[in-house]
Amino acid sequence: MFGLGISEIIVIVVAALIFVGPKQLPEFIKSAGKLFVQIRRAANEVKSTVDGVIREAEEEVRKEAKSISDSIDQKAISKNLSEIPAALDIPGALDVSMKGVRANFATGGLELPDTLEQTGNKPK
Repeated sequence: MFGLGISEIIVIVVAALIFVGPKQLPEFIKSAGKLFVQIRRAANEVKSTVDGVIREAEEEVRKEAKSISDSIDQKAISKNLSEIPAALDIPGALDVSMKGVRANFATGGLELPDTLEQTGNKPK
């Protein structure tokens, strides 16, 4: 029943007989039954209200996620990502830094090539 064994039920019935009396016991059981039904209904109403609020919140989150996803322009992102290596211009940056090194070697009588291609080492 409610996780009660036979011995617990017998104790409850005996206590009810002592406190309520045999004449009023049927009326007391009806009242207790009505009380349990009302408690169960209230619990179900609270549960359904909470479930409804959760469903509404989930739907709002889904709509926001879709809105954010739709607002992201995938083509623009991939275009910008493909332009990054060209914007870095690693060989050009190395040539600029080589000029400083070249100047230091020139004071010592050594000469360095002007670009990486002149060394035979092409960038990968």
